[in-house]
Amino acid sequence: MKRFLVWIFFWIGKITLWPIQWIYFRKRVYYEDKKTTSRRIKGGALIISNHKGLMDFPMSMFIFPFHKLYCLMSELVYNHGKFLAHLTNIVGGIRVDRKNYDFGFMNKSLELLEKKKLLIIYPEGRVEVSDKTYPFHPSYILIALKSGAPIIPIYTDGKYKFKNRCHVVIGKAIYLRDYCNKENPTKEDIESLNQMIRSKIRSLEKICKLGIAKDKYAHGFQFKYLIKDLGRLLAFTMNIHFKTKVYNKGEHKKNLKIKGGGVIVANHSSFMDPLVLLNVFWRRRIYILTAEVVFDGHPHRSWLLNQLGCVRVDRRINDMEAIEKCLDIVRSGNLIVVFPSGHIDQYGQVDEFKGGAALMAMEAHVPIYPLYLGPRTSKLGRCPVWLGEKIDVEAIRTKDKLNKNDLNTISEILYNEIRKLEAIGLKEKK
Repeated sequence: MKRFLVWIFFWIGKITLWPIQWIYFRKRVYYEDKKTTSRRIKGGALIISNHKGLMDFPMSMFIFPFHKLYCLMSELVYNHGKFLAHLTNIVGGIRVDRKNYDFGFMNKSLELLEKKKLLIIYPEGRVEVSDKTYPFHPSYILIALKSGAPIIPIYTDGKYKFKNRCHVVIGKAIYLRDYCNKENPTKEDIESLNQMIRSKIRSLEKICKLGIAKDKYAHGFQFKYLIKDLGRLLAFTMNIHFKTKVYNKGEHKKNLKIKGGGVIVANHSSFMDPLVLLNVFWRRRIYILTAEVVFDGHPHRSWLLNQLGCVRVDRRINDMEAIEKCLDIVRSGNLIVVFPSGHIDQYGQVDEFKGGAALMAMEAHVPIYPLYLGPRTSKLGRCPVWLGEKIDVEAIRTKDKLNKNDLNTISEILYNEIRKLEAIGLKEKK
């Protein structure tokens, strides 16, 4: 009878709190492999997660809505009064007395898994205070090996405020017996499996960041991009003034059709260059890396530039925030325009390039498209644009990690390609 009343209280509370948690967490769930991963888990399983905050377990309860989730909890939760201890038992808490080294929780965990229940464990044993993941306590490895239950790794970014949105990644199931069949695994075996699971959860963090970037810079109509889309249409109507003529490897085309994410590297000879590029790529949302001097001291213009897709970069410092934003843009399948000379070229000369464009392409694993903006023949003349051959940075890099030699090599190739396009433009002008 007591178990039945606990069951009733649990599901009534879960159903009642469902609208509130939907507003509070606003959770967005991603999958490592959506074809093989689902929130409807059949049979018992161990859910292993990083630990960002005290709301991790309540949030996880609503990620798996058709299951009652059990969780290992430290004795500190139970020492805050009988009411909290009783409530913890109702929602599925299993006491772990770390001070007395009581391993009774392992037998309870094995019993639950045998009954095909879901058990979530936070092996760090404490809440993360930074982006760094703490070492994992390996007791869950023994539970998984003895029970034969799969481990389902998940990652959460721990954003649990009304204004924020919580993001969660669910990984593919891992069967530890596929990696260790020993009845009595050694400490080295357990630690090796422990490090594998920890590395897996860290890899899910990258999937989470990529998913957030895709949501933030999504394709298709969205209300938040209304001003930017109107700006694209306005730029297209300005073609009456620019009379843009586009060339692709010497052949005239109405537009430059580039699929997927990439970095467009162009010379910079006029303040009108961004408008010309918005006109050329009016079918897509492109983003333009813009110097801080254009934003500073003009709050209204700064807001408008942000809405139109200009990314502010402070050239006086190593602006990693701007670089990260650019990486999110190209990883989500969009185009970022970079003027690598860092300023408007004087007297029509193409100055030497800096390595920022090469750095973005190598870090995001996307191609680079060299582009040359030619001078107008007259005030009413055409604006010629040449697109060079796509540069595959993956075929050029010599090492897996970023290194200065590869950055310099790609920057030099870019510079030479744009100089070639410049020569083509000057030849046709004559």
